[in-house]
Amino acid sequence: MNMEIGDIHIDVERKAIRHIYLSVHAPEGRVHVSAPIWMQQRDIETFVLRKQAWIERQRQKIMARPKPTEHHYISGESCYVFGQRLTLEVTATREERPSVCIADDKLFLTIRPETNETQRAALIHAYLRQQLGGYLAAAMAYWRRIMGEANVTWSIRKMRSEWGSCTPRKRKLLFNLELAHVPKGCIDYIVVHELSHLRVPNHSRLFYARVEEFMPDWRERRRELKGAMNAYRL
Repeated sequence: MNMEIGDIHIDVERKAIRHIYLSVHAPEGRVHVSAPIWMQQRDIETFVLRKQAWIERQRQKIMARPKPTEHHYISGESCYVFGQRLTLEVTATREERPSVCIADDKLFLTIRPETNETQRAALIHAYLRQQLGGYLAAAMAYWRRIMGEANVTWSIRKMRSEWGSCTPRKRKLLFNLELAHVPKGCIDYIVVHELSHLRVPNHSRLFYARVEEFMPDWRERRRELKGAMNAYRL
């Protein structure tokens, strides 16, 4: 279900929750409402209209942020992998197979001479997915054991705004491929955050109490995550 306020498009999602939640997401200022299944349409509209000034302020803040740097995957560009800033070095040759690797403070991309920008991006994204998948496998095994959560499946997906998501009924977690750019401690925070949603599907005090039980420094990690996000996107 969708709504419109002026020229602002609002996504409305109904869930088995007790309260209504409103959020504004970067980078395009997307507005999302999570509403209880039982709530009447007119009550949702009234809630959103009361929050119109807040929505406008949040969208203005987001739109005022510097735009992410466009990458063309050529030598000299910067790339962050697990919080480390690397300089991309591209080598075009027919003598070696296409590959991606890290050495010291450089990300080496070996390609065929005819490889275009889209193909270069695909090679690097595949490498990042592999690196992130390896770390997440270890982190999920550790935190599932610590938090007492069994029978949990997970996968990696390129997501527009969320760092992760949880479907408690299916006990399934999704992680954003962009996490490959941020420090590993921030990734652990997202893992604990999403695993906590298996028991508490909202962002209530009970939810954050569970996060803090297993990760007392989660606030510091969340601040570090925001800083890392701003760094690698510039």
